[in-house]
Amino acid sequence: MKTKWKMLALTAMLSAGTTTANAADNGYVGDLGEDAYYAESSEYVGDLYNDDRAEPTASQVPYEESAEPAQYFPSELEPVSFVGDSQPYYQGDVGSGIAMTSASCGCQSGDCGGSCGNACAPVACTPSRRVASKTGAWMTAEALLWFPQVRSTIPLVSTNDAGVLPELDQGATTAFGGQDAFGGDLQAGFRLDGGVMLSEDFGMGGRFWMLGEAEDSYNAGGDGTTGSIGIPYFDSDLVADQENSLKIAFTDGNAAGEVDFQGDISVNTTLEMYGAEGYGRFRLLGGKGYRSDLIGGFSHFGIEENLTLAATTTQTEVGAGQGDVYTFNDDITAENEFFGGQVGFLTTVGRGSWTLSALTKVHLGNMDQTWTSRGSRGRSGFADQPGGIFANNAEQTISESNFSFAPEANIKLAYKLRPHVSFSVGYSFIMWDDVLMIGDNLNRNINTGYLVLDGAGAVEPAERPQFDGLETDSLFVHGVDLGCVIQF
Repeated sequence: MKTKWKMLALTAMLSAGTTTANAADNGYVGDLGEDAYYAESSEYVGDLYNDDRAEPTASQVPYEESAEPAQYFPSELEPVSFVGDSQPYYQGDVGSGIAMTSASCGCQSGDCGGSCGNACAPVACTPSRRVASKTGAWMTAEALLWFPQVRSTIPLVSTNDAGVLPELDQGATTAFGGQDAFGGDLQAGFRLDGGVMLSEDFGMGGRFWMLGEAEDSYNAGGDGTTGSIGIPYFDSDLVADQENSLKIAFTDGNAAGEVDFQGDISVNTTLEMYGAEGYGRFRLLGGKGYRSDLIGGFSHFGIEENLTLAATTTQTEVGAGQGDVYTFNDDITAENEFFGGQVGFLTTVGRGSWTLSALTKVHLGNMDQTWTSRGSRGRSGFADQPGGIFANNAEQTISESNFSFAPEANIKLAYKLRPHVSFSVGYSFIMWDDVLMIGDNLNRNINTGYLVLDGAGAVEPAERPQFDGLETDSLFVHGVDLGCVIQF
């Protein structure tokens, strides 16, 4: 009797194994649902020993947790895999906010119910790389709090004590212009960045940023009783070349030797800059909590500096020329336009609601530079002469073009407040290696006979060093970014 029970048990196990194998061949294993656990109940085990039992149904197939998933044999060649493709999911990018999933990987059979998330989860699969399959879009708006590099120029206005000539070799102070005279102050601006992900791997976007106009100005006037004001220059008309100045406001108390003047002067300089880009992004690396994209595209930058000077002075000294009015005007512009390409990397890492991104790239291309100067000077009773103090022609335009590069870096920390809205704070740095600036090209070597019309209205030719081409230098801007990222 004992032997018979053992034989019956062995027969039942073989019968159950055969049924399980048949069910697996028919595609039922792995899609059993809750009924799979019914095979482990004592009620079903007891039925195995009844001779009149019915053939087990698909819902009564035993479930084994330790069973190996069926091997997947693709019917066609898979795309070439990239580093990180075997990861279960991919971290979205803070710049775009496009979450990456593996839902497009595909399953081994048609019994998955159209989803890879549940029944087919045990199946190892490789994400398919697609060029066009829109997955989402993004828009980023940022407030820029940037600091342009400080800029230098020649001394443009000098001041001294009352009764003392406003010449630099007489102890005069540079009131406007000079070394590190302009820039370094906070400039506000904005930056917009938006685009669309054509697939989980490839996207296209555009960016535009602009800084507010940086402006420095000086306005002064008087009769010299509270202090002298002048425009300093190096006089090449004197026997021993030395410092001199155009007197705007000066008096020596009617002492013999120096002519008294009263007048006013206004000097203004501005700096404007902007950037526009169109780019593509392609995923190089991706994994749980990180993603790295290759960035490439087109870049355009505009940098423009302007200087205007207007001065009027009237001779108050009693004698020849009393009451004559002298005027001087300069208007100079240095314009830079960059056209080229860009290449770089955008890497993001995330944890919870926090995401840290780093953008590094370089812009390579052509910098078109244009120098435009206009000027005039005159004396009452005579026609104005072409050319001002530093602009030695009525109108002059000089253009050059040079190869240039501009490295750029941006690091940003974002916090997701809502499912589709994040706020970020970051730091940006951009430097252009070849920029035309006004301060590098002003020439203060000039002869007095050119600047001041004599009593007959005659002028001398300008005595200046020979022009050897425009001078250029590097320029950078950096600062803090405060932004909002919207995903849709």
